[in-house]
Amino acid sequence: VYQAPQRDSFIAALKDVPEIWEIATNPNGEPVFGGFVHSYEKGMVEALASSQGLFALRRIEASEPLDDFFFDPDYRNLIGASRQGDHAVVVNLNTGREIANIPMPGMPHLGSGISWMRDGHRLVATPHLKEGKISVIDTADWKTLATIDTAGPGFFLRSHENSPYIWADSFLSLKNRDKIQIIDKETLKIVRVMQPAPGKTTGHVEFDRSGRHALVSVWDMDGAIIVYDATTFAEIKRLPMSKPAGKYNVYNKITFSEGTSH
Repeated sequence: VYQAPQRDSFIAALKDVPEIWEIATNPNGEPVFGGFVHSYEKGMVEALASSQGLFALRRIEASEPLDDFFFDPDYRNLIGASRQGDHAVVVNLNTGREIANIPMPGMPHLGSGISWMRDGHRLVATPHLKEGKISVIDTADWKTLATIDTAGPGFFLRSHENSPYIWADSFLSLKNRDKIQIIDKETLKIVRVMQPAPGKTTGHVEFDRSGRHALVSVWDMDGAIIVYDATTFAEIKRLPMSKPAGKYNVYNKITFSEGTSH
């Protein structure tokens, strides 16, 4: 279930049903109609609403079950991953229609996607769970702008609106799970490969609220959370921990930072 604040609703992914549900959070939400409406003019509506107000349910039909959603910043469109693991589907939430199909072999992990502006275009990047690749999508036409080869399949992407870089792990790689790739958001090239703890699984980068620091988990019994300067990549602090995993910055989440998933 995802919060869509601009829409005053929740969006629900149904893993085994070819539908997307939108559930109103506004007590005065508009009525939802299950069929055609002759006129929406006030007082002239010639249809019966299936629901309205708080928790009104709108059911959007999809061509197949979709999950692991990513939303554009205004929550007009969502990208959902196919259960087949080889493509993603773009659904316009305003019209309730599929508008694009994006080939993405290697099981895209859209729930870990990020977005940013480049040359006036909103770009979206997502890692692949079964391939050492990151897909970069241009939301102007919903086509793949670039595919970035990495050291191995990754699970997490992170950035920040105040950072020129994407931090990508290779968490699922058999040989290179100790590597973090730094990607320039303008050139879409890897500019640095970091190895915070050689031989140990490293991943799940999270930024502080200012974007000045990036925190990395070393997922090992003799592990740590490592704090880096996000500009110079210098190590600031190493906090010993046993298998630290996810770190989620509440401020970045509730302010809908473009460098994190929502």
